[in-house]
Amino acid sequence: MKNKKLTARAKRLQRDTASATCASVGLDPAVYSAALRYLFDRPVPDKSGQEWYWLIDEPEFDATPLQWTHIQTVLFANAGTDLAPYSDEQVGMGLNHVMSNNAGDIPHMANDPSVPLADAMRMMRALPTLWRDCLGPRLDTGSSPIGSRSDRLYFVSYMWFDVWPTFWNAKDIPEWRDAMWQVFCEMLAMPFRAAQESALHGIGHEGVRLKRPKELQAHMDAFIRQVKNDDELKNYAQAAARGMVQ
Repeated sequence: MKNKKLTARAKRLQRDTASATCASVGLDPAVYSAALRYLFDRPVPDKSGQEWYWLIDEPEFDATPLQWTHIQTVLFANAGTDLAPYSDEQVGMGLNHVMSNNAGDIPHMANDPSVPLADAMRMMRALPTLWRDCLGPRLDTGSSPIGSRSDRLYFVSYMWFDVWPTFWNAKDIPEWRDAMWQVFCEMLAMPFRAAQESALHGIGHEGVRLKRPKELQAHMDAFIRQVKNDDELKNYAQAAARGMVQ
């Protein structure tokens, strides 16, 4: 795996999100540790098997919407270290359960009326760190055609903002739109192609809902200008700016 140099801005963001801990969000460390085991300490099924969360008799994790929001905040901010014991497939499988409502309600928890907006926004500020410290480095193993990989980890990274219902549920709230815009900007500035692909894919689907067309176009134009020796990524960015991705 190549070591890539972080920009000064990326280093500053790293310091800003380092404070998202169980203590800082008011989460019982035992609850967080149990949630990590629940999500990631799972066997990877064979090709004919199903992921654990599809099992009918699998008990749900007992946590309130606010606790789940705090769990996600700490997880996103500390994924580089906290998920280090788990394989790429285990990480992909657990994060799929976090991002998708196909087998549970985890991604709806931050939208629950009982969750203060400030707590949801703290979760959003931590979200880019998932790519910077975990998904980006893990997937930084050589380029492949955008959207072509079928492994669990890449699926989570590439499809997050296509599948994730959290922002869709809150798209009419200005603070959520601003937070989502910041997430995309931070991810596009990362030195990891997987993070940039995910952000572009998300912009292609959700860009119009950010309600900042001129700012979005200017940012995309600037991103496209700085892409070097990667025509596929440049073309994908141009398509994303027009909302033409699948």
